[in-house]
Amino acid sequence: MVRRILSLLLIISGLAIGLMASAFYLLNSPPDPLVGVEQQIEQPSATIKPQRLTATFIGTSTLLFSDGESSIMIDGFFTRPPINTLLWGSIEPDIPQIKSSLKRLNVTTLNGIMVVHSHHDHVMDAPEVAKLTQATLFGSESTANIARSAGLPEPQIEIVDDQRSLILGQFNVTMIKSKHTPVPSVLAWLTGHGQDISSPFPLKPKLTDFNEGGSYVVHIAHPLGNILVQASGGYVKGRLQGFQADVVYLGVAGLSKQSEQFKQDYFHETVATVGAKTVIPIHWDNFMRPIGQALVPPHSAIDNTPQSITELSDYIEHEAKGSLIVMQAWDTITLY
Repeated sequence: MVRRILSLLLIISGLAIGLMASAFYLLNSPPDPLVGVEQQIEQPSATIKPQRLTATFIGTSTLLFSDGESSIMIDGFFTRPPINTLLWGSIEPDIPQIKSSLKRLNVTTLNGIMVVHSHHDHVMDAPEVAKLTQATLFGSESTANIARSAGLPEPQIEIVDDQRSLILGQFNVTMIKSKHTPVPSVLAWLTGHGQDISSPFPLKPKLTDFNEGGSYVVHIAHPLGNILVQASGGYVKGRLQGFQADVVYLGVAGLSKQSEQFKQDYFHETVATVGAKTVIPIHWDNFMRPIGQALVPPHSAIDNTPQSITELSDYIEHEAKGSLIVMQAWDTITLY
């Protein structure tokens, strides 16, 4: 009986790995380009003038916000491991890549880094970014366990309770507990969907070690204006009531695989609820490609990103009466 159970488990594991390999192969295949979406981009400036708030997009959901005096970052993911490493090896931060990316951003210090959840494409580089910038790393208990394993000093690690206010320079940041976008059962099992990360975290982790660990929406209030970042692609009904934002950075990964009702509810519970008039899609790119290359969406068989962005654009135009902006890696815009 024990031998039969072990054989069954091996078969199930083999099928799961096969499905995952097929998915990652398609993700790494030549993508369909984003077409028909207007891009309104200002080139980065080495010197940021006081009394304006800028935002820089670096791919996936890594964002840098600065008012010229204080700077904060969402996630801080630069390594972007390729498919073969994700499937078969340990995934570790690429320190030279992180350093060169921060140099390109002209970032030497950060007031804080907010990690939206603990999958590898959000958290894996964050402790190293915090070390290099003397930043405090904010997130869940799972994120904290990863940071401790990476050797980030305890004073730089903050576990954030739901809707706790973080004062970082002139930024007033609130991290609001939310949900990750629904994913197929096999992918949910492989990526620890809805599961936490216990201590100690492996020194040489694999993809399957990066459980979700709980997801946050990030609300950023500033004297110049308010911003909402929902990178995890899910929602809790009514969770954002009472929050206002002029600009929403909205994760669209996996959105094309959701029902029409889910999409409309997602747009309503984020864009409409906070009253945003400008929406910028994030987490739309193939995050297994190096950050030095132009961002492209994943293969349409995995996620039809152009369709998702078109549907989002239609919603913004007809329901929110606002505008959509698509940003490429390293693009900077002045929000206020």
